[in-house]
Amino acid sequence: MSDINETLKQKIDELDLDRRVNELAEQAEVWFHRAVGTAAGFAHEHLDDVDRALDKLSEQIDRRTDGKYAEQVGRVRGQVELGLTKLAERRPDDTV
Repeated sequence: MSDINETLKQKIDELDLDRRVNELAEQAEVWFHRAVGTAAGFAHEHLDDVDRALDKLSEQIDRRTDGKYAEQVGRVRGQVELGLTKLAERRPDDTV
């Protein structure tokens, strides 16, 4: 092994970088799951509000475009609803 590689390995071992990186990765995973849980709870709480907003938005787009993009709007709306439903299903059990 070259001198620089050996020096780097010694410094990594000395600083205990492997353990620190693993701890950071574990903490990041905890934060990520907590954020997903919060977003999922919010999505679940506000599904009806989003549905009403999508109704209004779809109606406005149809009115302004004389229904020209109704099919595309319907597909996008379906994907938004599906995504929000999937997200809402990921909420933690204690928020049911």
